[in-house]
Amino acid sequence: MRPPQRIAVTGASGLIGTALAGLLKSEGHTVQRLVRRPVVSADEVTWDPTNGTVDLAPLEGVNAIIHLAGAGVSDKRWNSKYRAT
Repeated sequence: MRPPQRIAVTGASGLIGTALAGLLKSEGHTVQRLVRRPVVSADEVTWDPTNGTVDLAPLEGVNAIIHLAGAGVSDKRWNSKYRAT
C-alpha cells in the first residue's frame, strides 16, 4: 500500500472531478481543489487559467496534479468549429 499523497485536482467540482476527489479522499489522500471562483473552504486553491495565475503557496508539497477542467458539454453547442478549438 502506498502512503497517502497530496493531490491537486482541477475540475474537481465537475461530474468526474467530484467522484475522483471523493475516491481519493476515501483512500486517505489529501485533495487540493483548484477553483476559478473565490475560495470558500481550506481544501480549495484559487486559479485563473485564462490569465495564467494560480496561488502556488497552498500547492507546496503536492505530489501530483490531475487536470480535469475544461469546457462543459452543456456550456454551448459543440459544432465542428468549436470542437476544433
